[in-house]
Amino acid sequence: MDHLTRVVGPLRTNLHLLADPRTREAIAVDAAIPSVNLVRAELAARGWRLVLIVSTHGHWDHTGDNAALQASTKAESAAALAADAAGAHAREHGVVVEGAGGTPVALGDGGAPIAAHPADWHRLTNPQPLFAPFPIPPCVPAVELVEGGAIRIGGIRLEVLHTPGHTEGSVCLLARDEGLLLSGDTLFSGGWGRVDLPGADPLAMAASLGRLAGLPDALRVLPGHGPGTTIGRERPWLEIVARSGRLPDF
Repeated sequence: MDHLTRVVGPLRTNLHLLADPRTREAIAVDAAIPSVNLVRAELAARGWRLVLIVSTHGHWDHTGDNAALQASTKAESAAALAADAAGAHAREHGVVVEGAGGTPVALGDGGAPIAAHPADWHRLTNPQPLFAPFPIPPCVPAVELVEGGAIRIGGIRLEVLHTPGHTEGSVCLLARDEGLLLSGDTLFSGGWGRVDLPGADPLAMAASLGRLAGLPDALRVLPGHGPGTTIGRERPWLEIVARSGRLPDF
């Protein structure tokens, strides 16, 4: 798996690009404003094609450029389909999103679709830009990320872990084979996402962090903000949370 992280926007969101080196298809995770020009440049420089836009949760600093990024892929998607009337590309390439139990979810052809947990879809379609310094355009999610589901792109498989607490629909994405966790705003280096915003729940956050404590020490964690870490580095306080069921006072 090829991976890039770029820091964008006023809240310094970590925008992640993941690509399969064989198919050269990519997904974008947490496209804050401004992401479009940066993503297009990175894709062009590497010969990648964007096939999915993922939000780990519905806050504006993780969804703001979803609509613009999707629009930027529509012409390319149409050209790819026109050039491949036999359907070979669709059979050999493209992203597959599995629902709970592994049931594939059909994807549309209107540019790269937008994926998020359904409990946060209302935040994408009707943004509530808490303290945002600019308007946040709405976007239309079409792909549900649910517990027990997965995103597959080429040889990459990202398991969906529903980890509410920061929002009702927060998710983490686990690339088990690559030893990588995209943790959104659930787990940071030395901490966790805010639990004092609408839709947040400290007890749900504690339960989600306790669940992450069960992952391997060597697992690399790439959060939605700030530096990366590992489960092993965070384990001392994660285990306190797992045992107590509550967030620590630090």
